[in-house]
Formats: sequence, C-alpha cells, structure tokens
Amino acid sequence: MSGIPAVYAVTAAAILWYVISTLAAWYRLRKFPGPTLAKFSYLWAYFAMRTGRNQFIMAEQQEKYGKIMRLGPNELMIYDPETLWYINGARSTYRRGGWYDSAKFDPYGHNILSEPDTVTHDKRKAKVMSGYAGKGNVNIEQKVDSQLALLVDVLRKNHLQEGDNIVDFSKLIRFFQVDLVTLVGSSEPWGDLPTETDKFDFISLADGMVPFLDSFMMVPYLRNFFASSFFLTLAGPKATDKKGMGRFMGLIKGMVEKRFGEDSTKSIEQGEQGDMLTEWIKHGLSRRECEIELAIQVPTGTETTTSGIRAIMLYLLTSPNAYRKLQEEITAGIRDGRISSPISQEQAKQLPYLQAVIYEGLRMVPPAVAGFPKKVPAGGDTICGEFVPAGTDIFVNVYTMLRNKEVFGKDADTFRPERFLVCDPAKKAELIKTVDLIFGHGRWLCPGKTLAWFELNKVFVELLRNFDFQVVNPESPWTCKAYISILIEDFWIRVTERREY
Repeated sequence: MSGIPAVYAVTAAAILWYVISTLAAWYRLRKFPGPTLAKFSYLWAYFAMRTGRNQFIMAEQQEKYGKIMRLGPNELMIYDPETLWYINGARSTYRRGGWYDSAKFDPYGHNILSEPDTVTHDKRKAKVMSGYAGKGNVNIEQKVDSQLALLVDVLRKNHLQEGDNIVDFSKLIRFFQVDLVTLVGSSEPWGDLPTETDKFDFISLADGMVPFLDSFMMVPYLRNFFASSFFLTLAGPKATDKKGMGRFMGLIKGMVEKRFGEDSTKSIEQGEQGDMLTEWIKHGLSRRECEIELAIQVPTGTETTTSGIRAIMLYLLTSPNAYRKLQEEITAGIRDGRISSPISQEQAKQLPYLQAVIYEGLRMVPPAVAGFPKKVPAGGDTICGEFVPAGTDIFVNVYTMLRNKEVFGKDADTFRPERFLVCDPAKKAELIKTVDLIFGHGRWLCPGKTLAWFELNKVFVELLRNFDFQVVNPESPWTCKAYISILIEDFWIRVTERREY
C-alpha cells in the first residue's frame, strides 16, 4: 500500500506538466486563429491527415482563418507565395523543422530530403546535384526517351493488339515511373513496365505507408518515437527482411554493392553506367551515403511526378477544348517539322499550349499538398504582417496557394490553361513562379526537378501523337486521396490508335 501515494503523485505531476505545457504552447501563439483543438493538440492535424481529404480540410480552414493560421501547438500554416520565396531563399536563416526527420525510406540515416542541419545539407546537396542535373555521362533525356518508347510499345502491344484497350492509367504510369527512376538512378530498371506488374512490391509498400507515415509525421511525439534508436533496435526494418521496407532496403543495398565491387574503379573512370549513382561516387559519396540517397530517390522520384502526369491527363480528358487544342498544336508541330520523333526538350519548350497545360495541371493537383515546415530563426520574424516567435514551425499549404484567387483569378478552381497565355508577360511570370513553388525554392529546391520536366515536356506529346484516350467512368474517373502527398488509383481509360497527321 505504501507505493500507492507515490503513484498518485507521479500521475498528478504528469497531468500538471501536461496542462502547464499545453497552456504555455497555446499562450505563445495565442494571437493566431485556427481550429480550437489545433491550439492545444497535434490531434487535429493528425486526424485531418488521416481522412485522406487533407487538401479540402486545410483549404476550408485556411479560407476561414486567413493567410496564416494555427495548425498545432507550435505550428502555423501559410499559403502566401511571397512569404515562401522569402523563407526558402538561398540566404534565408530559416532551417528545417523536426517534421523532416521522418522523411526517410532508410530510417537509419539522413538523406538530402531529411537532413536537418543546414550546413550538412548544403554539402551533401553539392555532391548529389551533378547526378540529378544530368551532368557527366548522365543523359537524362535519352533515358526518358527510351522509357517513353517502351510505354508506347506496351500500350500498343498489350492493350491494342491484344484487344484489351482499357487500361488503369494510374498503375501504368507508376510502372513507367518506377522503371525510369531506377534506370536514371542506377542503370538498372526494375522491369515493372514491360510486364505491368509491381515486381518488387514497391508500389504496394509505398501505398500502404503513405496514410500512416504522413499522419504520424504531424505529431512530434510519434515521429520521434518511430525514429528513435529504441524503436529501430526493437522493430526497425533490416536489409535481410523478405518483405516491406526491409526488402526495399535490401534491393537498394544490392544495387550499391555492385557499384563498389571489384570493377568499381574501372566503371567510374570510364563512366560506363551513365547514371546518378556513378556521379555521386565521383563526387565523394560513400557506400552508405549512396544507399541512403538512392533509398529516398526512388520513392520521391516515383510518387511526385506520377501524380502530376495522372492529374494533367485527367484534366485533359475531361476538358474537350483543351484536349483538342493540345492535339492540334502537336499535329501542326509534326507537320511543320518542329517536332521530331521523339520530341526534344527544347522543341517542347516552344509549344505554348503544352506548357500552359502542364502548369495548369500541376496547379490543380500538386504532387504534394502540404507540409515542408521551416523553423523561424532566433529573434523571431514577421510573417504575413504578424510577428512570429523563434522556433515556430511554418508549414506551407500548397493546395490553397495554387488556388489563390488573388494570384490566379476568380476562376482559380477551374482548369483553364489559357490563363497562362492571355495575360501580360509580368503576370505570366508571376503565375509560373508561383506554380514552380511545388518544386521548392532556393536552398530547398527539389533536386529531381530536372528529371520531372524532361518527363512532363515529353510524355503528353508522345502519348497524344500515337493514341486517343477516353475516360471509362466519367461519373467517377479515379479515386484520389490526399495526405501530404497524393494517392491516385482506379483511373481507367480507353486507348485507341491515332493516325491523323
């Protein structure tokens, strides 16, 4: 019985500590409006994320509370592009928030996306950017062209010649993307596209992880626990596992081991591979660093661009006027000799309607809808006209930012590529610069932007020059769930051969 008072005392102390710390957190950011629960707890953001309707919930709340709102006890959310350019500038003193600690597919080390220390991040980025930018022998355009040719071939052979012209585009484009990213990363495409199968169960792994991972990332206690040495030692994935994240880590480890084998020196000197991994080794990344970077390059390079391609395709297929205009631009370009086979990057940049369609599609369904917080530096700062204390995490509401009527007009919720064509040059530059924020900015610019634009500039031309497409289920064209990133499934389309030029 003597131990009972001690238990009561510890319990009372814990409750008192929680109440005091909660009130202190509320008081610190008390002037900022937001959902009542978000002022005291991380549960509001967690449950908003778990719904799979995060983009709509955040948009509704942001419209209610304004450009800067309370997201959690120590978190604010904004959608003002001017503030984001400032926060993410190359000389900004803002650093990454703790949210980034969970941005790993190999949980045992920081990668270029998760690294919290700015100096370490900058040094690592300097080493990996040559590969991401397609320098050295990394011919990104050639690799994109080869995979697009395979994509066209798969559509023609598997879905036209075989008589089955209905295809789940959401799956098909993911198979394409997985093979492209692994080809560019290590010269070893996984082979998903030719057989239209999730060969190593990576896609099912990623889809299963996103709702859980994106949700617990909003709660510091949870993300700290799952990233702790205690948890990783007790239940963390291992490269020897036969399934799950461990199996994925084992695949990455094997790809890197080949490059550090007996013939690694010869391979690097002669540039035989022509891939990102070779460039990383040339620029001084260790074996372990290569494993970590490749482990994040595959999921981020696969999921983001895939969402963009699927979104643009859906909006094209459900906007007959835009679909017709883009096909006419492609047809005229082919007839006039301005579009080769395949189309080159430079040729694509000279197609104004194609560029407008891409930017407008990315605006409507950004690859990531929220997240990516930066921490207010020492001394605090003024954001959206309000002083914010040091140490506060500033999240970005990408979805609302790209539907901001002050920037994109009263019809910002409508897919209208012409908005990029009928405005003056200064306004067009503002629109493009704002949409470009989906790739980050300044120090935090997405390293995969170069590859993404090669794909976006080419894929629609190569598909629409060869085929016509139609949505199979107009009333419910796809299943789309938004967490931090977007999950799109069941996007069924009908494919027919196109011979008009």
